[in-house]
Amino acid sequence: MSLALPLLPSRRLAAAIAMAGAGFLVSPRLALTLNLGLLLLVAVDGVALYRLPLPRIRRRVPGRLALGGQAEVQVEAEIGDGSSTARPAAGPRTVVWTDDPGPGLHRMGPDRMQLMIPPGSPVEASYQVEGRERGHSFLGDVHLRILGPLGLLWRQHREAERIPVSIQPGLRELERHRILALHQRRELGSHRLRELGEGREFARLREYVRGDDPRSIDWKATARHGEVIVREYEAERSQSLVLALDAGRLMGERFEGRERLDHALAAALVLADAASVHGDSVGVFLFADTVQAFLPPGRHSLSRVADTLAAVRSRRVEPDYPGAFRYLGRQLRRRSLVVLFSDVVDARASRALLAHLSASARHHLPLLVALRNVELDAAAVAPVSGDEEAYHRAAAQELLQEREVALATVRRQGVLVADVRPGAAVTEAMARYAEVKRRGLL
Repeated sequence: MSLALPLLPSRRLAAAIAMAGAGFLVSPRLALTLNLGLLLLVAVDGVALYRLPLPRIRRRVPGRLALGGQAEVQVEAEIGDGSSTARPAAGPRTVVWTDDPGPGLHRMGPDRMQLMIPPGSPVEASYQVEGRERGHSFLGDVHLRILGPLGLLWRQHREAERIPVSIQPGLRELERHRILALHQRRELGSHRLRELGEGREFARLREYVRGDDPRSIDWKATARHGEVIVREYEAERSQSLVLALDAGRLMGERFEGRERLDHALAAALVLADAASVHGDSVGVFLFADTVQAFLPPGRHSLSRVADTLAAVRSRRVEPDYPGAFRYLGRQLRRRSLVVLFSDVVDARASRALLAHLSASARHHLPLLVALRNVELDAAAVAPVSGDEEAYHRAAAQELLQEREVALATVRRQGVLVADVRPGAAVTEAMARYAEVKRRGLL
């Protein structure tokens, strides 16, 4: 808190000065009397501003805000700091205040708010902020202007304070999926439902029906019963999931105002929540040309996973795929589902990624969520009105064909691939994870 006392004239003071100056039209003595009286009143107002306790502004805001979402900032204003030695205010105080939103935060509505604060009685207000850029931000310093008791002067004051706010993709998607899951559970009833599939935990024997995998036939039971019997399994629950996010050049590209990385982070957060519900261990691996963060697989709280994901920053560099996969190979001892959010250009440009993905399939189950370049998709089907447009369309189609060839190559080598538009990353990643659980692929 500064010891200086910056004062500004009010509109009332400007009007009073104009009226006192008009006294010269009557007589200099009258004008001098008016100006001396006004000067005395200004001094009284300034001393009162200095002696009266300052208003206090307290703000409350959620610690996490969805990217593209809004949150309410609750405000409580009162006179003084609550100490018994504070000099009481003489009457209600007029206060105009604002604050400094940090990077990525945008204050909705008017920039300034005016409050009439009676002494000893807190006043409540609120305003909205919007999260426009991913990352760690804050609500910054509070700036006050307090009107003097006579309404002639404003006192300016700055209260240094920072309230941290994390702007994260995926919070709105997470809420939607939780509501959907709750609705499904209510429709299915309160009985425990088994996830039946090809997992490793035996569930029961039953008669063969058309479409069952022949590998599930229990030949001993078949011989005893005289009819074909299959073994049914319950999907494995205690498994390991690693969310690997490429934060390199391609993932920093923006489409419709959001980076591809934003969509990947949203899908990763929803996947982490679903995995924790299924009892799986969850890990996070963030990398570009270097490793940015690694959270080993475990039963972590969702808030810890969210904090780790929020730390990622896209960089305009080529990712070090060999280094990233070597690091991950040293950290992972247990066979895991490794969900990699990235993209593929073609077999030549993405040679390192494709080679290490294929090699990782020997020890883990890799799932590549390839987030498409939607502008390239649009260029491949754009109408043609001349030679230049025809060339652009043909080039885009050729790039997409080479990309599909590259993805088909890793599919043949045991890598699961989800080729999706960025906006569909959450839905498709959840569907692939559910398929892995249902079929017991891990």
